[in-house]
Amino acid sequence: MYTNTFFNFPVYTVIELTLLFSILLGVIFKDMLEYKLTIWSRSKNYQTKIDYQTPNIITAYLGTTLFVFLCVASSLSTFNIVEWLSIVIGAIVVFPTALLIWVQLGSMFKLMMEQGIEAINIEKEYMSREKKVQEVRSQDSGVKSQE
Repeated sequence: MYTNTFFNFPVYTVIELTLLFSILLGVIFKDMLEYKLTIWSRSKNYQTKIDYQTPNIITAYLGTTLFVFLCVASSLSTFNIVEWLSIVIGAIVVFPTALLIWVQLGSMFKLMMEQGIEAINIEKEYMSREKKVQEVRSQDSGVKSQE
């Protein structure tokens, strides 16, 4: 077993604990966003800004990001690479992705504020395409059966 890890714990314990905390903080973050979205959707004025940049939500997101980083870095350290290299690779993978998600979250909320919640409904777009494909297939099969 590789003993050069972040803590004196075995590396697998560190991986399990950081994964557990990242999942728990991610669920807390999701619930906070759902609460803010519910408050926004129940308000009569849909042009108000969705206030998602509160200290509680930012703390939950940063905690999630930190624990995901620690989980990735400790997971990489199991491959017997140098500890600083696993930390650098983990940081390169996690932090830009977390920043991109935060920026996209702001863009999504801005789009919802401007065009309504239907603007981000992916299922509606996908289901309408599926219906069109099914209609074309049924028309094609109807034409072939008439011949």
